[in-house]
Amino acid sequence: MAGASSRDALTASLVIGAMAAVIVTIFSLIGGDANPESIPGALRTGLSAGATTSAAVLILVLIRLRQRAKNPVYVEDKQETAKFLRGAIGGVLMSIGTMDRFPWDPRTKIRVERGILTVELIGLDAKAATAAIECVIRNRSRLGRLRIVTGAEERWEGERSFPNIRPAVLQRLKIDAQEAQWQILQSRSSVVLRPMGLPPSPKRIALRMTIYGPPMIAVMHFSFRDLAGSGGSSVGGIFGICVGFLLTVLMASHRDRTG
Repeated sequence: MAGASSRDALTASLVIGAMAAVIVTIFSLIGGDANPESIPGALRTGLSAGATTSAAVLILVLIRLRQRAKNPVYVEDKQETAKFLRGAIGGVLMSIGTMDRFPWDPRTKIRVERGILTVELIGLDAKAATAAIECVIRNRSRLGRLRIVTGAEERWEGERSFPNIRPAVLQRLKIDAQEAQWQILQSRSSVVLRPMGLPPSPKRIALRMTIYGPPMIAVMHFSFRDLAGSGGSSVGGIFGICVGFLLTVLMASHRDRTG
């Protein structure tokens, strides 16, 4: 969602709403045995579901964009954050004498790739890599999602390889990951630190249930009632209410992971 605007939000809501309208219309026709008499009702159901879905998506995306605009992680440009982190980590490594011993340049090792701040530790030993990670943890409040590149041995061409970098980095991260509210996602050559986010307060959950609940439950009720046909309209409606309530609970308990 990086760089998204209100126009993007409107476009996404219209596309998703159109998809929902088509899908619900098709299933409504199937539920009505594709009789010519059921076509107007199926179209009304599809348009209703599409409009409601589009409105819900638009509201959610606009709220999300507003939250991101107020979040200091996104108020500050990613390139500015990378520049700050270069200075912070570079200062730490210089203080322990690492910059003179290893050909590690913060200007190339700390960068933004596909919108994600990336720190490449290849070329450092375990002590220097741990010091860099400690610096990252201390500046947690300014960082969002972060990618730590530890590298695979066969890819360490032209640089000094230290096979114990990854265990040392993971050990240090696991010690402070919970306190820093980070989820550790490991891959073969890198570690992604994903913000765990804070659980919403009971007041916020209640507000979300109030806002999202009525339209979501109503749309699911009428959609599944029509899908079930005349013979099972009651069961279909009850099932739709249950599905709508479940979706509302999931939406209301959503964690903010932008921090």
